[in-house]
Order: sequence, then structure tokens, then C-alpha cells
Amino acid sequence: MFESLSHQPQPADECVMNEVFCRAPVYDNIFSHTSPRELARLGRSCHAAYAASKDYSRRAFNINRHLSGFISKPLLFRSLQARTGTLIAGSNALQFLDRTFYDEADMDMYVHPGHAREVMDYVVEREGYEFKPHSRQPQDYREIVSDKWDNTRMRQDYQIKGVRSVLSLEKHGSNGYRKIQVIECAMSPFDTIINFHSTCVMNFVAFDAAYSLYPIATFEDRCTLQVWRARPLHDISVAIKYGQRGFQWLSALPLSTSSFYPHVTRTVGDRYTWKLALDFEGVDLRPQMSSSSTLFQFDPVTCNGWSLLERNEEMATVYEPIQSAIFRYNYTTANALLHLDLYRFMLEQCFLRRMSLQDTDIAETAKHTWYVDTFNYCLFKFHLIYSWRFDAELARFWQAYTHDQIIYV
Repeated sequence: MFESLSHQPQPADECVMNEVFCRAPVYDNIFSHTSPRELARLGRSCHAAYAASKDYSRRAFNINRHLSGFISKPLLFRSLQARTGTLIAGSNALQFLDRTFYDEADMDMYVHPGHAREVMDYVVEREGYEFKPHSRQPQDYREIVSDKWDNTRMRQDYQIKGVRSVLSLEKHGSNGYRKIQVIECAMSPFDTIINFHSTCVMNFVAFDAAYSLYPIATFEDRCTLQVWRARPLHDISVAIKYGQRGFQWLSALPLSTSSFYPHVTRTVGDRYTWKLALDFEGVDLRPQMSSSSTLFQFDPVTCNGWSLLERNEEMATVYEPIQSAIFRYNYTTANALLHLDLYRFMLEQCFLRRMSLQDTDIAETAKHTWYVDTFNYCLFKFHLIYSWRFDAELARFWQAYTHDQIIYV
């Protein structure tokens, strides 16, 4: 386990260390060739190295500069992220955390149901990208995405698990040719990301932090474990591509499993996660969702969990969905106790809301049906003319199950 750089380093021979760690060109060259764990360890070696590593990290992990390769107004885009819970994932997030660059790589934005129209409008109208439909898509993206949603139903039209639609956009500008893909998720961005082909791409960037779910395997061991999906991984080019990028492709769990944490109940931000806090000064946070809801300004991805288990002789990410009309977004968990607590909470809120309508005219005109799906046992449907959202209340449930994070820098 790695200790935080917030632990003050022990005194060392300042004369010798200052020669190295008081000159940015020198220590930049050193730190740029280190892994995140090595960077943290070097930073704890002495006071000069500590200050140098903090200065290097501030510049190396500058998210606004990273986004500027695709986005002309990073703070405005991150405000959109804060408002919609949109995540940047795939190879772009991997490049950011790995401090590297892949030629011809695009940027993938993973969007919650009901927000794809808003994100597409921003990328087209504010950033000047042009929608490039494939042969089976209409020319106008507004015919594909909508700002309406029902988070108790999942509709998947795409061949990849968790994906409802993929919309490609292109631009030729001062930075050359750029391509962005907006992925409208069937359930949630996290549900889609956790079903990626392998662990090295299970990283994502929210408006306020970047996360790696398997940091030791990815950035220290430089390997990636294939994860079982609904459809087999026939395309060997994926394994070849990430092999060329320096990752050893593992089709089965290795004997040394310490960096993949199988059979462990995980949550985003747990002690096995690398969470890199980002400076979000200048980012506009999410406004209140409704007059009756609690202020909800954290990213919903933090309220998700899973486990890596064996399925059909392969490793798979396993979890139960948390879906209810009392929540704006969908979530996941592999913690049975947490699942039960949330199940009780959703039942209670659905019951209270149903009772509150019995003596009103709304009860006569509203379509209000709710049920418990016995297979998932936490899937509710409760349609009303007015909506109450309790996403902010999830934080207090998750606090009882969080752990210390791996803090590299």
C-alpha cells in the first residue's frame, strides 16, 4: 500500500538533494520516467524532493491543459460535466493518468441517459464539431438522442454492453484533426466503463477528480486483465493495440492476483482506487435539482461498486443495479448490506410518496405504479406528475462503506 505525499519526508542531505530537486528541468526529466508509485516514494525521500514532486504533479496532471487538445473552453466543458455527470474514459483517461500520448487517439465522453442531447448540443454549438453519422444513423443527431428518460428502463440498441448509442463528431482546427465520440449509456457511464474489454481502460475523469480502478496492475505492473463480456472478444486487434502501448494482455487471472483484488467488494474511491483530485476552481457546480431535493454537487460515479469474480471460466465484473424513479441516476453495488439498506430506503420513499397523493387531486390524474422486480429486487417504477430526487442522500449510505484511498500524488 502506498502512503500519501501529505506525510512529511524525513530530513536528508539538503546540499546533495538540492542540486537535483531545486531545478525543474532536472527533476521533470526524472519524474517523467517514474511510475506513480515511484513518484510518491521519491517525494517522501526529503523536503526538496517533496516540493519538487508537488510542483511536477501540479503541471503533469493539469486537466485543463489535457482537455485543451480537444476542447477550447475546458472550464465550460467541466461545468457541463459537473451538471450532467459526464465522464471521460477510454484511452484518453489512460493517457492523462499515464502522462503519455497516443497518436490518432480520440476522446470518448460517457453520458447518463437523458443528458446526451445536452452534451451533443455543447460539442456542436460551443466547440464547433460536426456530427458524422454512420450508415444507419439519420443526419440530424436530434433524431437519435433526447433529453427525456426513464431510469427504470434500459434500452440498448448498440452491440456493446451498456451502450445505447455512439455518436461521432469531427473537427479540423488549429490542433489538426480531432474526433470526439459521445457514448449514450443504457444505464450509466460507470456500468458501461466497468464492462470494458480489460482493466487497463477502467479509468475515468470526472469534473473534480480522475480515477483508476486497477492502478497497480495498470501503472506499476503494466498489465491488463481481459474481462468477460456478453459477447466474446473476437477482435484480436484490441489486445495487439494495447500490447503495442506497453501492456501485457492477460486472458486469465494470474497466480499473483494482488493487483486485481478478485472476490473483493469494491467501491469507487475505496482503498484500492487511485483517486487524483483535480483543481476545479472556475467550474460551475450542479444547481439544485428541484425545490424539494437536497443539494447534489458530487459526481454520481462515486456511488458505485462491483466485484471481480469468475464467470464461465473467465473473470467478470459483477454487481447489482440500483434503479428507482426516486433517483435521477442509476447506480451499482456488490455489497449485500448496502444493497439492503438502499432497498429499504427506496421502499420507504416510494410508500411515503404514494401516501402523500392519496388525499390530493394529483392522485386522480397521475400515473403512479410501482413494483419490485424479484430478480433484481431493487428495481422500482414510480411515475408521478412531479418528481422527487434523492441522489444526494446516497452519500450517507456510501460513507459507511468507504475506505482509505491509494493516494499517489
